[in-house]
Amino acid sequence: MSASAQVLPLSESRQTRLIGVVATVHGVSHFYHLLLATMFPWLREAFGFSYAALGLLMTMFFVVSGIGQAASGFLVDRIGARPVVIVSLLAFTLSCLVLATASSYGQLMAGDVLAGLGNSTFHPVDYSILNARIRNERLPRAYALHGVFGSLGWALAPGAE
Repeated sequence: MSASAQVLPLSESRQTRLIGVVATVHGVSHFYHLLLATMFPWLREAFGFSYAALGLLMTMFFVVSGIGQAASGFLVDRIGARPVVIVSLLAFTLSCLVLATASSYGQLMAGDVLAGLGNSTFHPVDYSILNARIRNERLPRAYALHGVFGSLGWALAPGAE
């Protein structure tokens, strides 16, 4: 049993706030999934890369993130959500530093792989937190809001340019 599964559920009002926070963070993470794609015209101009090369960056992000989600799920079950999300945020921070200072395709790819690693933990962590802290009768609503906010994040990203 995971460390987070032993935590008692919160009061109704704190559960509502937690659901809101988890759903909002999920929406923000999905917003950032597509933010790179909205920057393709500027990245293409700045670096001279083809759209295919830039698309490979997106592919690597999602491949690393997808494979990492399965591994992260096992890790969250084994050691709990908190240490996993801390490492995830550190990977994202390092990714931002690498991407902000990138001057080559290899550096963009390295930053993108780090971002994928950081992103890979969010679903396992989100569901671990919701399962541990939200009462069973409220879980369907919590999952629904989590999904809706993720979709809203994707819907809002193209307008960010």
